[in-house]
Amino acid sequence: MEHTREAVLVGERRPRRVVRRSTSDLDRSWSGRWWLPLAIFAAVGACVWVAVWFGNTHLVHDSFFPSRPGIAGGTVFEGWQRWDAEWYRSIVRDGYVYYPRVQSSVAFWPSYPVVVKLLSWAFPSVYITGSIVTLACGAIAAVVLDRWARVFVAPSVALLAVALLCVYPYSYYLYGAVYADALFIAATIGAFLLVERDHMFWAGVVGIVASAGRPAGMIVAVVLVLRVLERRNTADGPVPFLRRFDPRGARRSDLPVLLAFGGVGAWCAFLWVRFGDPFLFVTIEKAWSQGAGPSTWLKYQLLNDLQHHPLWPSTIGNCVQAVLVTGCLLLAPLVKRRFGWAYALYVLGVVALPLIGTKDFMGGGRYLLGAFPCFVVVAEALSTRRRLAWVVLPTSMAALLVLAALFGRGSYIS
Repeated sequence: MEHTREAVLVGERRPRRVVRRSTSDLDRSWSGRWWLPLAIFAAVGACVWVAVWFGNTHLVHDSFFPSRPGIAGGTVFEGWQRWDAEWYRSIVRDGYVYYPRVQSSVAFWPSYPVVVKLLSWAFPSVYITGSIVTLACGAIAAVVLDRWARVFVAPSVALLAVALLCVYPYSYYLYGAVYADALFIAATIGAFLLVERDHMFWAGVVGIVASAGRPAGMIVAVVLVLRVLERRNTADGPVPFLRRFDPRGARRSDLPVLLAFGGVGAWCAFLWVRFGDPFLFVTIEKAWSQGAGPSTWLKYQLLNDLQHHPLWPSTIGNCVQAVLVTGCLLLAPLVKRRFGWAYALYVLGVVALPLIGTKDFMGGGRYLLGAFPCFVVVAEALSTRRRLAWVVLPTSMAALLVLAALFGRGSYIS
Protein backbone atom coordinates (compact mmCIF):
# COMPACT_ATOMS: atom_id res chain seq x y z
CA MET A 1 0.00 0.00 0.00
CA GLU A 2 2.97 2.30 0.52
CA HIS A 3 3.84 2.15 -3.15
CA THR A 4 0.23 2.78 -4.19
CA ARG A 5 0.08 5.88 -2.02
CA GLU A 6 3.33 7.15 -3.52
CA ALA A 7 1.89 6.89 -7.01
CA VAL A 8 -0.74 9.43 -6.00
CA LEU A 9 1.81 11.70 -4.35
CA VAL A 10 3.81 12.24 -7.52
CA GLY A 11 0.82 12.48 -9.82
CA GLU A 12 1.31 9.22 -11.72
CA ARG A 13 -1.48 7.07 -13.06
CA ARG A 14 -2.16 4.45 -10.41
CA PRO A 15 -2.74 1.33 -12.56
CA ARG A 16 0.65 1.46 -14.26
CA ARG A 17 2.63 1.56 -11.05
CA VAL A 18 0.62 -1.00 -9.13
CA VAL A 19 0.91 -3.54 -11.97
CA ARG A 20 4.68 -3.08 -12.14
CA ARG A 21 5.05 -4.18 -8.53
CA SER A 22 2.55 -6.98 -8.24
CA THR A 23 3.69 -9.63 -10.72
CA SER A 24 7.42 -10.25 -10.45
CA ASP A 25 8.61 -13.30 -8.52
CA LEU A 26 12.12 -11.90 -8.81
CA ASP A 27 11.02 -8.71 -7.07
CA ARG A 28 9.45 -10.70 -4.24
CA SER A 29 12.60 -12.77 -3.77
CA TRP A 30 14.84 -9.68 -3.71
CA SER A 31 12.61 -7.48 -1.60
CA GLY A 32 14.14 -8.51 1.74
CA ARG A 33 17.76 -8.93 0.69
CA TRP A 34 19.21 -5.71 2.05
CA TRP A 35 22.78 -6.89 1.42
CA LEU A 36 22.49 -7.05 -2.37
CA PRO A 37 23.42 -3.37 -2.95
CA LEU A 38 26.48 -3.86 -0.73
CA ALA A 39 27.42 -6.99 -2.68
CA ILE A 40 27.23 -5.09 -5.97
CA PHE A 41 29.26 -2.22 -4.55
CA ALA A 42 31.88 -4.56 -3.08
CA ALA A 43 32.28 -6.58 -6.29
CA VAL A 44 32.72 -3.51 -8.48
CA GLY A 45 34.85 -1.80 -5.84
CA ALA A 46 37.33 -4.68 -5.73
CA CYS A 47 37.85 -4.36 -9.48
CA VAL A 48 38.23 -0.59 -9.23
CA TRP A 49 40.86 -0.87 -6.49
CA VAL A 50 42.84 -3.28 -8.68
CA ALA A 51 42.57 -0.85 -11.60
CA VAL A 52 43.81 2.09 -9.52
CA TRP A 53 46.65 -0.05 -8.15
CA PHE A 54 47.56 -1.11 -11.67
CA GLY A 55 47.58 2.49 -12.91
CA ASN A 56 49.78 3.52 -10.01
CA THR A 57 52.28 0.67 -10.32
CA HIS A 58 52.38 -0.18 -14.03
CA LEU A 59 51.58 3.02 -15.96
CA VAL A 60 53.88 6.00 -16.38
CA HIS A 61 52.97 8.57 -13.74
CA ASP A 62 51.79 12.05 -14.52
CA SER A 63 54.57 14.55 -13.83
CA PHE A 64 52.58 16.00 -10.91
CA PHE A 65 52.60 12.67 -9.09
CA PRO A 66 56.00 10.94 -9.05
CA SER A 67 56.18 7.64 -7.24
CA ARG A 68 56.65 7.99 -3.46
CA PRO A 69 58.25 4.86 -2.00
CA GLY A 70 57.65 4.32 1.68
CA ILE A 71 54.46 6.39 2.07
CA ALA A 72 51.79 5.23 4.50
CA GLY A 73 49.55 2.66 2.87
CA GLY A 74 52.07 1.87 0.14
CA THR A 75 50.99 1.31 -3.43
CA VAL A 76 47.56 0.06 -2.30
CA PHE A 77 46.51 3.57 -1.23
CA GLU A 78 48.93 5.75 -3.17
CA GLY A 79 46.89 5.75 -6.38
CA TRP A 80 43.93 7.36 -4.62
CA GLN A 81 45.96 10.36 -3.42
CA ARG A 82 45.51 12.58 -6.46
CA TRP A 83 44.68 16.20 -7.22
CA ASP A 84 42.15 17.63 -4.73
CA ALA A 85 43.32 15.13 -2.12
CA GLU A 86 46.14 17.51 -1.21
CA TRP A 87 43.65 20.34 -0.62
CA TYR A 88 41.67 18.19 1.80
CA ARG A 89 44.85 17.08 3.54
CA SER A 90 45.88 20.70 4.05
CA ILE A 91 42.44 21.60 5.44
CA VAL A 92 42.50 18.70 7.90
CA ARG A 93 46.02 19.50 9.07
CA ASP A 94 46.17 23.31 8.91
CA GLY A 95 42.58 24.58 8.60
CA TYR A 96 41.22 26.92 5.95
CA VAL A 97 43.33 29.65 4.37
CA TYR A 98 42.61 32.35 1.84
CA TYR A 99 44.96 34.32 -0.39
CA PRO A 100 43.30 36.91 -2.65
CA ARG A 101 43.33 35.98 -6.36
CA VAL A 102 45.28 32.80 -5.59
CA GLN A 103 43.91 29.25 -5.43
CA SER A 104 43.01 28.68 -1.77
CA SER A 105 41.41 25.98 0.35
CA VAL A 106 38.24 28.01 1.03
CA ALA A 107 36.97 26.70 -2.32
CA PHE A 108 36.39 23.30 -0.68
CA TRP A 109 33.30 22.83 1.45
CA PRO A 110 33.66 21.56 5.02
CA SER A 111 31.61 18.37 5.56
CA TYR A 112 34.20 15.96 4.18
CA PRO A 113 37.32 17.44 5.80
CA VAL A 114 35.46 17.67 9.13
CA VAL A 115 34.57 13.96 9.01
CA VAL A 116 38.10 13.03 7.94
CA LYS A 117 39.58 15.10 10.77
CA LEU A 118 37.28 13.48 13.33
CA LEU A 119 38.43 10.01 12.24
CA SER A 120 42.06 10.70 11.37
CA TRP A 121 43.25 9.57 14.83
CA ALA A 122 42.40 5.99 13.86
CA PHE A 123 44.58 5.74 10.74
CA PRO A 124 48.27 6.32 9.97
CA SER A 125 47.70 9.21 7.55
CA VAL A 126 45.08 11.74 6.50
CA TYR A 127 45.10 10.28 3.00
CA ILE A 128 44.25 6.79 4.23
CA THR A 129 41.51 8.21 6.44
CA GLY A 130 40.08 10.03 3.44
CA SER A 131 40.04 6.87 1.33
CA ILE A 132 38.33 4.88 4.08
CA VAL A 133 35.71 7.61 4.59
CA THR A 134 35.06 7.73 0.85
CA LEU A 135 34.75 3.95 0.60
CA ALA A 136 32.34 3.77 3.54
CA CYS A 137 30.21 6.62 2.20
CA GLY A 138 30.13 5.04 -1.25
CA ALA A 139 28.76 1.84 0.28
CA ILE A 140 26.15 3.83 2.21
CA ALA A 141 25.19 5.65 -0.99
CA ALA A 142 24.54 2.32 -2.73
CA VAL A 143 22.32 1.11 0.13
CA VAL A 144 20.28 4.31 0.49
CA LEU A 145 19.83 4.60 -3.27
CA ASP A 146 18.29 1.13 -3.23
CA ARG A 147 16.03 2.11 -0.31
CA TRP A 148 14.99 5.40 -1.93
CA ALA A 149 14.32 3.83 -5.32
CA ARG A 150 12.09 1.15 -3.79
CA VAL A 151 9.69 3.88 -2.67
CA PHE A 152 8.85 4.37 -6.34
CA VAL A 153 9.93 1.30 -8.34
CA ALA A 154 10.22 -2.47 -8.02
CA PRO A 155 13.19 -3.99 -6.12
CA SER A 156 14.73 -5.37 -9.31
CA VAL A 157 14.71 -1.89 -10.88
CA ALA A 158 16.18 -0.41 -7.69
CA LEU A 159 19.05 -2.92 -7.77
CA LEU A 160 19.66 -2.19 -11.43
CA ALA A 161 19.88 1.51 -10.54
CA VAL A 162 22.48 0.65 -7.89
CA ALA A 163 24.43 -1.33 -10.47
CA LEU A 164 24.31 1.60 -12.90
CA LEU A 165 25.62 3.94 -10.22
CA CYS A 166 28.37 1.51 -9.24
CA VAL A 167 29.65 1.05 -12.82
CA TYR A 168 29.13 4.65 -13.95
CA PRO A 169 32.47 5.63 -15.54
CA TYR A 170 33.20 8.34 -12.99
CA SER A 171 32.13 6.31 -9.95
CA TYR A 172 35.72 5.67 -8.92
CA TYR A 173 35.14 8.76 -6.77
CA LEU A 174 32.92 6.53 -4.62
CA TYR A 175 35.53 3.85 -3.98
CA GLY A 176 38.51 5.56 -2.39
CA ALA A 177 39.42 8.88 -4.00
CA VAL A 178 40.12 11.52 -1.36
CA TYR A 179 37.27 13.70 -2.60
CA ALA A 180 34.02 14.88 -1.00
CA ASP A 181 31.60 13.41 -3.53
CA ALA A 182 30.81 10.09 -1.83
CA LEU A 183 29.88 11.73 1.46
CA PHE A 184 27.79 14.35 -0.31
CA ILE A 185 25.88 11.75 -2.35
CA ALA A 186 25.24 9.46 0.62
CA ALA A 187 23.95 12.37 2.72
CA THR A 188 21.82 13.74 -0.11
CA ILE A 189 20.06 10.48 -0.95
CA GLY A 190 19.73 9.70 2.74
CA ALA A 191 18.02 13.05 3.42
CA PHE A 192 15.52 12.52 0.61
CA LEU A 193 14.83 8.96 1.78
CA LEU A 194 14.07 10.29 5.26
CA VAL A 195 11.66 12.84 3.77
CA GLU A 196 9.85 10.06 1.89
CA ARG A 197 9.50 8.21 5.20
CA ASP A 198 8.29 11.32 7.04
CA HIS A 199 11.31 11.52 9.36
CA MET A 200 11.63 15.28 8.98
CA PHE A 201 13.95 15.95 11.91
CA TRP A 202 16.52 13.42 10.76
CA ALA A 203 16.09 14.56 7.16
CA GLY A 204 17.06 18.03 8.33
CA VAL A 205 20.03 16.75 10.32
CA VAL A 206 21.39 14.65 7.45
CA GLY A 207 20.61 17.56 5.14
CA ILE A 208 23.06 19.67 7.16
CA VAL A 209 25.87 17.34 6.09
CA ALA A 210 24.74 17.50 2.45
CA SER A 211 24.28 21.27 2.32
CA ALA A 212 27.76 21.82 3.76
CA GLY A 213 29.31 19.20 1.51
CA ARG A 214 29.45 20.73 -1.94
CA PRO A 215 28.04 23.76 -3.81
CA ALA A 216 25.13 21.54 -4.89
CA GLY A 217 24.26 21.30 -1.21
CA MET A 218 22.40 24.59 -1.48
CA ILE A 219 20.17 22.93 -4.07
CA VAL A 220 19.63 19.96 -1.76
CA ALA A 221 18.40 22.14 1.09
CA VAL A 222 15.93 23.98 -1.15
CA VAL A 223 14.59 20.87 -2.86
CA LEU A 224 14.14 18.99 0.43
CA VAL A 225 11.65 21.69 1.40
CA LEU A 226 10.01 21.61 -2.03
CA ARG A 227 9.63 17.84 -1.86
CA VAL A 228 7.95 18.05 1.56
CA LEU A 229 5.48 20.61 0.20
CA GLU A 230 4.88 18.57 -2.96
CA ARG A 231 4.09 15.45 -0.96
CA ARG A 232 1.66 17.30 1.28
CA ASN A 233 -0.12 19.19 -1.48
CA THR A 234 -0.50 16.21 -3.83
CA ALA A 235 -1.64 13.72 -1.20
CA ASP A 236 -5.19 13.81 -2.59
CA GLY A 237 -4.22 13.78 -6.27
CA PRO A 238 -2.47 15.86 -8.94
CA VAL A 239 -2.57 19.65 -8.60
CA PRO A 240 -1.27 22.54 -10.75
CA PHE A 241 2.45 23.25 -10.63
CA LEU A 242 2.39 26.28 -8.35
CA ARG A 243 -0.01 24.68 -5.87
CA ARG A 244 2.43 21.80 -5.42
CA PHE A 245 4.73 24.11 -3.48
CA ASP A 246 2.12 26.06 -1.54
CA PRO A 247 3.63 26.46 1.96
CA ARG A 248 0.16 26.42 3.50
CA GLY A 249 0.08 22.69 2.89
CA ALA A 250 2.95 22.07 5.32
CA ARG A 251 2.44 20.68 8.79
CA ARG A 252 4.12 21.86 11.96
CA SER A 253 5.92 18.52 12.12
CA ASP A 254 7.56 19.34 8.77
CA LEU A 255 9.46 22.35 10.10
CA PRO A 256 12.59 20.42 11.20
CA VAL A 257 13.47 19.83 7.54
CA LEU A 258 14.55 23.47 7.50
CA LEU A 259 17.55 22.39 9.56
CA ALA A 260 19.12 21.38 6.26
CA PHE A 261 19.90 25.04 5.59
CA GLY A 262 22.10 24.99 8.69
CA GLY A 263 24.99 23.43 6.81
CA VAL A 264 25.36 26.08 4.13
CA GLY A 265 24.38 28.76 6.66
CA ALA A 266 27.16 27.75 9.06
CA TRP A 267 29.67 27.62 6.20
CA CYS A 268 28.77 31.12 5.04
CA ALA A 269 28.87 32.39 8.64
CA PHE A 270 32.35 30.93 9.12
CA LEU A 271 33.65 32.54 5.93
CA TRP A 272 32.13 35.87 6.95
CA VAL A 273 33.61 35.86 10.44
CA ARG A 274 37.00 34.47 9.42
CA PHE A 275 37.59 36.16 6.06
CA GLY A 276 34.94 38.89 5.79
CA ASP A 277 33.11 37.40 2.79
CA PRO A 278 30.20 34.94 3.34
CA PHE A 279 30.33 33.91 -0.34
CA LEU A 280 34.07 33.53 -0.62
CA PHE A 281 33.61 30.09 -2.19
CA VAL A 282 32.19 31.90 -5.23
CA THR A 283 34.81 34.66 -5.29
CA ILE A 284 37.71 32.22 -5.18
CA GLU A 285 36.53 30.39 -8.32
CA LYS A 286 38.16 33.14 -10.37
CA ALA A 287 41.52 31.80 -9.24
CA TRP A 288 40.65 28.61 -11.14
CA SER A 289 39.71 30.71 -14.22
CA GLN A 290 36.08 29.73 -13.71
CA GLY A 291 34.46 32.94 -12.58
CA ALA A 292 30.89 33.65 -13.65
CA GLY A 293 30.57 35.30 -17.05
CA PRO A 294 29.90 34.68 -20.75
CA SER A 295 33.25 32.99 -21.36
CA THR A 296 32.37 30.35 -18.74
CA TRP A 297 28.71 29.97 -19.66
CA LEU A 298 29.38 29.67 -23.41
CA LYS A 299 32.36 27.33 -22.93
CA TYR A 300 34.88 29.43 -24.86
CA GLN A 301 37.71 27.25 -23.52
CA LEU A 302 36.16 24.04 -24.88
CA LEU A 303 35.42 25.67 -28.24
CA ASN A 304 39.03 26.84 -28.45
CA ASP A 305 40.28 23.34 -27.61
CA LEU A 306 38.04 21.81 -30.28
CA GLN A 307 39.40 24.26 -32.82
CA HIS A 308 43.09 23.89 -32.03
CA HIS A 309 43.48 20.56 -30.20
CA PRO A 310 40.50 18.36 -31.14
CA LEU A 311 42.33 15.06 -30.56
CA TRP A 312 43.90 15.87 -27.23
CA PRO A 313 42.76 13.43 -24.53
CA SER A 314 41.57 16.33 -22.38
CA THR A 315 39.42 17.68 -25.20
CA ILE A 316 37.89 14.28 -25.90
CA GLY A 317 37.27 13.76 -22.19
CA ASN A 318 35.54 17.12 -21.85
CA CYS A 319 33.35 16.36 -24.87
CA VAL A 320 32.33 13.05 -23.28
CA GLN A 321 31.38 14.91 -20.11
CA ALA A 322 29.42 17.44 -22.18
CA VAL A 323 27.44 14.56 -23.71
CA LEU A 324 26.72 13.11 -20.26
CA VAL A 325 25.58 16.49 -18.93
CA THR A 326 23.31 16.95 -21.94
CA GLY A 327 21.90 13.46 -21.51
CA CYS A 328 21.15 14.11 -17.86
CA LEU A 329 19.41 17.35 -18.82
CA LEU A 330 17.23 15.45 -21.30
CA LEU A 331 16.26 12.99 -18.57
CA ALA A 332 14.78 15.74 -16.38
CA PRO A 333 11.27 15.47 -17.95
CA LEU A 334 11.26 11.72 -17.28
CA VAL A 335 12.32 12.35 -13.69
CA LYS A 336 9.45 14.82 -13.33
CA ARG A 337 6.92 12.34 -14.70
CA ARG A 338 8.20 9.50 -12.54
CA PHE A 339 9.08 11.14 -9.23
CA GLY A 340 7.56 14.61 -9.23
CA TRP A 341 8.55 18.19 -9.91
CA ALA A 342 10.82 18.55 -6.87
CA TYR A 343 13.19 15.82 -8.03
CA ALA A 344 13.19 17.22 -11.56
CA LEU A 345 14.19 20.62 -10.18
CA TYR A 346 16.92 18.94 -8.18
CA VAL A 347 18.32 17.27 -11.31
CA LEU A 348 18.20 20.58 -13.19
CA GLY A 349 20.09 22.20 -10.31
CA VAL A 350 22.79 19.52 -10.36
CA VAL A 351 23.12 19.83 -14.14
CA ALA A 352 23.31 23.62 -13.89
CA LEU A 353 26.63 23.44 -12.03
CA PRO A 354 28.70 22.16 -14.99
CA LEU A 355 26.52 24.08 -17.45
CA ILE A 356 27.10 27.51 -15.95
CA GLY A 357 29.95 26.93 -13.52
CA THR A 358 32.67 25.31 -15.64
CA LYS A 359 34.53 26.67 -18.65
CA ASP A 360 34.84 23.34 -20.46
CA PHE A 361 32.59 20.79 -18.67
CA MET A 362 35.59 19.49 -16.71
CA GLY A 363 34.19 17.89 -13.57
CA GLY A 364 30.77 17.39 -15.14
CA GLY A 365 31.06 13.61 -15.12
CA ARG A 366 31.79 13.64 -11.40
CA TYR A 367 29.08 16.18 -10.54
CA LEU A 368 26.45 13.99 -12.21
CA LEU A 369 27.00 11.33 -9.56
CA GLY A 370 24.66 13.47 -7.49
CA ALA A 371 21.83 13.22 -10.04
CA PHE A 372 20.62 9.97 -8.49
CA PRO A 373 17.02 10.06 -9.86
CA CYS A 374 18.48 9.80 -13.37
CA PHE A 375 20.07 6.43 -12.56
CA VAL A 376 16.68 5.09 -11.51
CA VAL A 377 14.95 6.43 -14.63
CA VAL A 378 17.57 4.78 -16.84
CA ALA A 379 17.31 1.56 -14.82
CA GLU A 380 13.56 1.44 -15.33
CA ALA A 381 14.02 1.88 -19.08
CA LEU A 382 16.67 -0.85 -19.22
CA SER A 383 14.60 -3.23 -17.08
CA THR A 384 12.37 -3.92 -20.09
CA ARG A 385 15.32 -4.00 -22.53
CA ARG A 386 17.54 -6.68 -21.06
CA ARG A 387 19.73 -7.11 -24.12
CA LEU A 388 20.52 -3.42 -24.07
CA ALA A 389 21.20 -3.62 -20.33
CA TRP A 390 23.74 -6.39 -20.93
CA VAL A 391 25.52 -4.02 -23.34
CA VAL A 392 25.34 -0.89 -21.20
CA LEU A 393 26.55 -2.43 -17.92
CA PRO A 394 29.75 -4.14 -19.21
CA THR A 395 30.60 -1.18 -21.43
CA SER A 396 30.22 1.25 -18.56
CA MET A 397 32.23 -1.06 -16.30
CA ALA A 398 35.06 -1.20 -18.84
CA ALA A 399 35.10 2.59 -19.10
CA LEU A 400 35.12 2.85 -15.30
CA LEU A 401 38.17 0.58 -15.01
CA VAL A 402 40.06 2.48 -17.70
CA LEU A 403 39.38 5.83 -16.03
CA ALA A 404 40.27 4.36 -12.63
CA ALA A 405 43.64 3.18 -13.96
CA LEU A 406 44.29 6.60 -15.45
CA PHE A 407 43.34 8.25 -12.18
CA GLY A 408 45.78 5.92 -10.42
CA ARG A 409 48.62 7.17 -12.62
CA GLY A 410 47.65 10.76 -11.90
CA SER A 411 45.68 11.81 -14.99
CA TYR A 412 43.33 14.74 -14.47
CA ILE A 413 40.05 13.33 -15.75
CA SER A 414 37.10 14.95 -13.98
